[in-house]
This record gives sequence, structure tokens and C-alpha cells, in this order.
Amino acid sequence: MRRSVVTGLIGFATLAAAVLSPAAVSAAPAKAAAPADFYQAPSPLPAGEPGAIIRTQPATVVATAVTATATTVMYHSRNAQNADIAVTGTVFTPTLPWLGAGSRPWVDLAVGTQGLGQQCAPSKQFVAGTEQELEPVEALLAKGWGVVVSDYEGYTTGSTPTYVAGVSEAHTVLDMARAAASIPGTGVSAATPWAAMGYSQGGGASGWAASLAPSYAAGLKLITDVSGGVPADVRNVAESLDGSAIGEGLQLYALIGLQQAYPGQFPLDDSLSAAGKATEASVKTQCVVQTLAGYPLKKFSDYSTGATIQQFDAQPGVASVYAQNNLITRPAPTVPVLQYHGALDEIIPIGQARALNQAWCTAGVRTVFTVVPADHIVGETAGLPAAVSWLSDRFVGRPAPTTCS
Repeated sequence: MRRSVVTGLIGFATLAAAVLSPAAVSAAPAKAAAPADFYQAPSPLPAGEPGAIIRTQPATVVATAVTATATTVMYHSRNAQNADIAVTGTVFTPTLPWLGAGSRPWVDLAVGTQGLGQQCAPSKQFVAGTEQELEPVEALLAKGWGVVVSDYEGYTTGSTPTYVAGVSEAHTVLDMARAAASIPGTGVSAATPWAAMGYSQGGGASGWAASLAPSYAAGLKLITDVSGGVPADVRNVAESLDGSAIGEGLQLYALIGLQQAYPGQFPLDDSLSAAGKATEASVKTQCVVQTLAGYPLKKFSDYSTGATIQQFDAQPGVASVYAQNNLITRPAPTVPVLQYHGALDEIIPIGQARALNQAWCTAGVRTVFTVVPADHIVGETAGLPAAVSWLSDRFVGRPAPTTCS
């Protein structure tokens, strides 16, 4: 969640959230990336292994038209219960030949928060020119690397995104890389070196992808991960957002996403008042800019039947889902990791990010943890040069440094 329009909003919202009107901020891109039927998943799904292509179509992304050919794809992946699902995304194939040694490197870019509305899908926003992750895509393509971007689970027609559900995010990100091998002209093969990279929600998704790659996508040659602004402990993050200037909408995203990913295990709807359910329905139609502006200083108790967020989270089923989505307790990556965080991050607490780094250090991961002088929104831009430099070093085989003691 970033880009200049969002940065400007956050600065204003932090100072004057109480007077911001949601109607003043557009919730949707001006146009869709494709006819609606492209995003309608077949029912039933055809048989297919994770990463197998269901359909593709050319995409016109003006910002990258000179450096890459873009393709919108629908592919097979697996949800948090390991059931077959259809997921959409974008493949950016560089137009110039690779002049470096070995196979062209590719980066699996996990995007930050988009919003729960169907119109917020990154693949649609890339075409509309409203996608907030164009900056890192452009920076990676400028190095001659290929780039893939999953929309994550929940952006096919009629579905709901499973926001911050770690296993689902890992699967969709890893299967996006697998899908690239079937797109003509990519040159992706078993020898292709891959890096995972992401910030905010994307930092969590790339971290989860690095964690699960050895067990879920062992054939993928993942050589490194860059994760910034990581929501490693989702429960900690959700509770910290309660009553904040701009974060309550993100808390609602997380609760809605986890309920969707774990049906029957995360009873959000049972805890919402009638007004809360109306708010939930509205939030499901919004993109992130509108959501950030729409719920200043609100708390979960404003939408519940009386429970605080801490009381809701203490329910055994809810606590169990949170535990399943705590990256700190999951298997550590087997590749070097650059992790960074904004010193002034007002959305994702730096303490739980440090706890993730410490856990990975203890597990023997060669990891560097850096703090950038920025808040959450500006943090991605502040950390991008070092992230690209880190990837360059890993792709040419330089030994990874570590800040672990």
C-alpha cells in the first residue's frame, strides 16, 4: 500500500482523519483491465496442478510498455485448506534480451494492500494505471529482470480476498512463478533464479512464500527473499490498529480475510452488530484509499455486539486461526533474507517484525534487518534502493551478509 496518491492521503489523514469524507476519495480504478468474464473462474475448475494456466490475455500496461510485454493470467493454486482455486495475476516479460550470465532472473513481487473490492485487483489496476506497486515493478524491469505479480486469492468474480491469510498468500505467490513458465517468451525454466519480494501485506506474503517454498514448491529455484514492513504476527497487528487514526479499516480487512480463508473457524459475523455487518458489506466493495480514509479513530467495539478486539481474539477458534497465521512460529526460510521496517511505522508495529528477525536468526537464516527513516507508507520507497541492490548481489552470487549476532 503506497504510491504518491496514497502517501499524500496518509499524511493528511493522520492530521485530519476526523474530517475526511470517504466519498472524497475514489475507491476504484477508472476502468477494468479486462472484460468481466475473464475473471469469472470456470465452474467446476478444470483439472490442473498448482501453477497450471487456466486462461491468459494480453494486457496493456502503459507504464511498462517499452520495457516489458504484460500478460494477464488465470492459474491454479491452493487455498489455506489446500483446495484447488483459480487465481489471477500479471506476468511482465522483458522486451530486451538478457545479456547477463546464466538465465534471466525473475522476481515474484508480492503486492501490498489493495482493498477487498473486485475492482482493486492488481492486474486490473496495472492496466488502469492506478496500481500503487508500479514503482517497484518499473525498478525491477529496469534491471532486465522478469516480474510476476499475483492478485492473491479472492479477486475472481464473486469471491472475497483472503487478506493476510499466510498459507494462501504463499501458495498464490509461489504458483504465480510456476505459471510464468507456461507464458510464451518468458524463457522461465527449472534453471531460472527467482527472488521473492514484498512490502506490507506483500512483505508478509513474500516471507510466507520463502517459509513454505521448500515444502510447497521445491522445484522452484528461489534464491532469496526481501520482506519489508512485515505483519508477521497478525493478531498483534490487528489489536494495535484498534482506535488508530487510519488503521481500523485495515483491521476489518484482516478479520474479513481470515473469516473467508477459514470458514467456520473464525466467526466474525457472529460478533458483529447490524451496523457492523453493514460496514463489513461496504468494506468488501472498497479499495484501500477509501478504506484508509473512512474509519478514523474507530474501534472493533464500534461494530461488534459489545466485544472488544481483545475479547474477540481470545475466542479459542479465533486464537487458533491467528496462531496458524503467525509467521514467527512457522518454518524459517532456507535462503538469505533482507528484512526492513520503517522506524516510524504507525500501522505495523516494529516490535513484532524484530521478533520475526530474531526467530529467523535463531534458526540460522542469513538475514539482514534494517530500519529505514520513514513511516509505514513511505517505508517501501525508502527501502527500495537497498532491496534492488540486495537482489542484484544475490543474483550474481555474492555471499549474503547478516546482522544476526
